Amino acid sequence: MSILKPKIIVILGPTATGKTKLAVKLAAKFNGEIISVDSRQVYRGMDLGTGKDLSEYSLSSQRKLGSRNKNKWIPDQVRNDNSFVPYHLIDVVNPNQKFNVAKYKKLALKAINNVIARGKLPIVVGGTGLYLSALIDNYNIPAVKPNIKLRKKIEKMETLEKIKLLKKLDPAALEFVDTKNPRRLDRALEVCLSGHKFSALRQKKNPLFNPLIIGIKFPREIINQRIDQRVDERLREGMIKEIELLHQKGVSWQRLDDFGLEYRYISRYLRGQYPKEEMIKLLNCHSSICQTPVDLV
Repeated sequence: MSILKPKIIVILGPTATGKTKLAVKLAAKFNGEIISVDSRQVYRGMDLGTGKDLSEYSLSSQRKLGSRNKNKWIPDQVRNDNSFVPYHLIDVVNPNQKFNVAKYKKLALKAINNVIARGKLPIVVGGTGLYLSALIDNYNIPAVKPNIKLRKKIEKMETLEKIKLLKKLDPAALEFVDTKNPRRLDRALEVCLSGHKFSALRQKKNPLFNPLIIGIKFPREIINQRIDQRVDERLREGMIKEIELLHQKGVSWQRLDDFGLEYRYISRYLRGQYPKEEMIKLLNCHSSICQTPVDLV
């Protein structure tokens, strides 16, 4: 006799397509709570750069794209206010802390099961593909702790040497590892040299849920327009200052660079590597690329 799996809703799609807005409407209608799937919104203090806007969770919000109610950015206000839809997996760690897909999956499963136990509907809202796949497809993620000494040795290798070694140790991993991204490539080798297959990251176990998957799609030109608008608004609202403050609070330039996109180009601008005009051009050029987790596994 088959066991019925709990039902959940999954909303996915590119950035700037209104995923959160739809999720809030569905949560209000079906007594739901939102589970965020964003590899950068898990970090506290990373708000403008990640597009984190907790006022979006207001049941009565009629906000225009990009407008923010900064008084609603405090997580406890949102959680304790009945006019807001409860959310999970936002503002859970500090930027200097390592957070990866394995940790995300563990916390997300705990949150989803808690929502279900309280008789509510989990609504999973995703932008980070790997995190979403790990959760919905129930990836068997190898529990391999970071090995700093090994990582430093790998970092000294040439890129072609790394690719050749990964091909030898785990050829299946090359099908999905971005070899142009040093951190992804180094981590894949680190896992393999620790005695595991990095491709095990993509091995699926039996699904835990029965998902209704809703994909949002817009023409690329509309998405690009929305992204450009968001970049302009976030710069006006203080995105550069946000990244300055993160560095002043102890987040290294390298760590900021690893967060990608806005954090990478603005931190390089702050270090004098780009003029402001070039930094803005790079933000508009690359901001439509899907985010990937900073720390894989």
